[in-house]
Amino acid sequence: MKTDARVRYTRMRIREAFFACLEEKPVNKITVKEICDLAEINRATFYKHYADPFDLMQKLEEEVIEGMQKSIESSGGDSSHSLLLSIIKGMMNKENSYALLTSPNGDPGFASRISELFYEGCRPRLGEHMSGCTEAEKDAAYLFIAGGCGNLLSAWVKDGMQASPEQVADTLRTICSVFMESYIRRK
Repeated sequence: MKTDARVRYTRMRIREAFFACLEEKPVNKITVKEICDLAEINRATFYKHYADPFDLMQKLEEEVIEGMQKSIESSGGDSSHSLLLSIIKGMMNKENSYALLTSPNGDPGFASRISELFYEGCRPRLGEHMSGCTEAEKDAAYLFIAGGCGNLLSAWVKDGMQASPEQVADTLRTICSVFMESYIRRK
């Protein structure tokens, strides 16, 4: 179902106001009044769309998760490089929502939800390349790679995303490939 242009505009204003507030303070300190003042809407309009700032944040997180799920699913059998590039580009929206939602002001559980998503979507692919390894070894390799990739992406976002998505994806792919070759060869 197509959403009316006025509704899309109102939601965009609410989002922008919420992210402006989230840059300044934790979500539990953000009030509906602050969001409404910044978005230049009344409280009734806010409540037509969201129950409170936590409901708004949850809906924004769901959008990010859905986008990442689509990237994982649409990559199908594509290379890990194209999957990484797709995800990294998805992180670079104009509001920088990924960075704000995973920041200390956002939801501390959001990063673990993303991690679970990647485990479900990417772990089976990794396992395909590790036929001589036990499930525990495959899990250990995945956790090591996921942690390193997550930290590198967090640092990239924190540093203002100076490198291009292609450079970041190339770096991640190279590091992961070197690790995997060495990890598998040790057997």
